[in-house]
Amino acid sequence: MSPTEQNERCRLDDIATHYTSDHLAGANETYHLVVRDAMIPVGGGESALEIGCGKGLWTKVLCDRYRRVDVVDSSQYLLDRLCRENQNRQATLSVHCSLIEDFVMIEHKDKWDHIFLTFLLEHVEKPTELLRRLKTMLSPHGQLLIAVPNAESVHRMLACRMGLIQHTGELSENDILVGHRRVYTTSMLTKQVQDAGLNIDNAQTVGLKPLSLAQMTEWPQPLVAALCRSGDLVGRYGAYISITASAGCKGG
Repeated sequence: MSPTEQNERCRLDDIATHYTSDHLAGANETYHLVVRDAMIPVGGGESALEIGCGKGLWTKVLCDRYRRVDVVDSSQYLLDRLCRENQNRQATLSVHCSLIEDFVMIEHKDKWDHIFLTFLLEHVEKPTELLRRLKTMLSPHGQLLIAVPNAESVHRMLACRMGLIQHTGELSENDILVGHRRVYTTSMLTKQVQDAGLNIDNAQTVGLKPLSLAQMTEWPQPLVAALCRSGDLVGRYGAYISITASAGCKGG
């Protein structure tokens, strides 16, 4: 393992502990669950690949809806927890402890119907290159499902107008804590997806976040839940960007 890879693993292992802490529970988790339920097809499918597992909130639903689920993450700690929590679900679950960048460089015999790249693209150093490699791992009619934080979310727009941040893409304290390298606009994500040779089948924003998660800590759960379902009220200014893309030729 090179010094660069070792440093990256250490950085990611440190970040991994934050995903299972109370710091990212509450309103943050409620938003993520709404994004999850909006993106995972109800009917599931034959195979799914999850890139980065976080706390495992997506994995348990994937394991109930697909026959074969593969999960890749750099943290053995998170993967071990994942295996314990999903022993009795429908899917055959396989986990792969690897840097994402290393995993996608392997020539995989199996392809996947759906590849879930959720709340991960903002972490990687070369996002377009990663998307390009993931394209080669899709089955003929497969789809890549992507979710990222939205730089144009209402709470970031307000913070910018208040002078709390210089621009909407500025990393917050929480962004830095969980290892984000950037925050996406819809146009930025669209360009990276298209530059990777993928076709965009669907793009939308999910959730309305009027203030930062820290400011919403004491808000009633019914209010937070309602905001999570209210992205339709703000168009492009929703809390998260969701894109579904495929590798097939347009019109084919």
